[in-house]
Amino acid sequence: MIMFHIMNMPNPALTASIDLEKLTNDLVASISASPRGALNDALQQALARTVEAKVNAQLAVVLEGIGDAFYSLDAHWRFSYINRAAETYFGLPRQAMLHKVIWDVFPESEGTDLRGRYEGVFLSGHPLSFEGEAVGRPGRHLEFHVFPYNGGIGVSFRDWTERRRAEEELRASEARLSALANNAPACMFYQTSHSADYHERKVLYVSKTCEILTGVPVEKAQSNPDLLYSLVLPHHRERMLARRLESLRTLTECQEEVEMQHARTGETRWHRIITTPRRLENGGIVWDGIQIDITDHKRSEEHLRLLLNELNHRVKNTLATVQSLASQSFRVRGASEARDLPALYAAFEARLFALARGHDILTRENWEGAGLVELVAQAFDPYRDPSDDGSRIRLEGQDLRVTPSMALSLSMAMHELCTNAAKYGALGAAEGQVLVSWSTVEAAPGPRLVMNWEEYGGPPVSPPSRKGFGSRLIQDGLARELNGEVRLIYRPEGVVCTIDVPLS
Repeated sequence: MIMFHIMNMPNPALTASIDLEKLTNDLVASISASPRGALNDALQQALARTVEAKVNAQLAVVLEGIGDAFYSLDAHWRFSYINRAAETYFGLPRQAMLHKVIWDVFPESEGTDLRGRYEGVFLSGHPLSFEGEAVGRPGRHLEFHVFPYNGGIGVSFRDWTERRRAEEELRASEARLSALANNAPACMFYQTSHSADYHERKVLYVSKTCEILTGVPVEKAQSNPDLLYSLVLPHHRERMLARRLESLRTLTECQEEVEMQHARTGETRWHRIITTPRRLENGGIVWDGIQIDITDHKRSEEHLRLLLNELNHRVKNTLATVQSLASQSFRVRGASEARDLPALYAAFEARLFALARGHDILTRENWEGAGLVELVAQAFDPYRDPSDDGSRIRLEGQDLRVTPSMALSLSMAMHELCTNAAKYGALGAAEGQVLVSWSTVEAAPGPRLVMNWEEYGGPPVSPPSRKGFGSRLIQDGLARELNGEVRLIYRPEGVVCTIDVPLS
């Protein structure tokens, strides 16, 4: 159907009023001209026509004011009435359509579902309501009410295209939001009604991630608002309920972190729950909520706390080590030794550097351990000759992972052995060689590390007259720190040091 410009039509109510006046005049003339015997019949007919005209006039006023388009068809499918809304929709003046067959006025209706429905109502005498696309106007959707009327049918309809589009957009928007909520990782969205009594609240919406997060199906969570609350571990419940009630009283956001037991697996996990009140346009209030699994976050926090505690412990140990190094390095017994303070400062500084190198290796490894090859090799770095082909300093052994405490102790021990070899042993002679080898030995309590330091080609060695700080650190300190055994042998051909300590 093609829309035309609306043409001016006389007001049906006014037309009905004019007809009523004419009928009244006809009634007076009929009564005056009729013989007495026929007077009653003429009067009844005139009165009937008057009442009918008045009813039709009032009906026309109603049909013009209802807002919906309306028209009626007689028994021969001819238009018997068309209100202004229908005239506007059709785009044709009423005079051009009244008393004409609808199928002639709109031939494109031939064979359509709409015509079949009209004919069905006409034959059955039963009213019918349905929705359908407008004939000849693609994209426009109408809502029809067809019913028997005055020997034919009456049709009221309204164009609800825009409403349908709005509804479709709303459904699409809700679908997008629902998809977002249902597919959010480890997150549950929900909405509850506002109630002065917290336990009388109603669950309005729960995303499908509810079952993943808590083990409770959406249907059960909606039917029983306290079901999710019952999964909270008992020692959290009183605090959680107090916060919820305070939030309910003040209409403010509520946040809490609680442990919940998964309904299906029984696993205990941490959750962060945030609920926020939202006032609707009608003045009502709903509570929007989000629930997030923060178990990994909590574990990270706990791990960080442990790391901080471990760091504090290591710092204290390091400071104690530095204090001991300083005390032992600068212990002098007379004026002659006091003159050696510059050398003592240099020795102390070298030991600090050795300690720092051990810390550097562990820091790169997040203090989870260190590789033994790197640990031993870095102790020799200050004493390597760039022209050396690797024959002077040899390392033999499988690369093993050692604990942080073992790494620091071995790093300091290797430094003292290297320093002593550079001053008095093989690293101080052009032909001198050092071999460091190690292996693991299975023992009853657990595997042990056996490490050997051997010097060759250096000057003749004799046992020292007194045990210095380096010797005490190697023999006493290392054995004590690692709960093992250290043997230091001064052979004439070179120093031999054997370290036997638990590997774990």
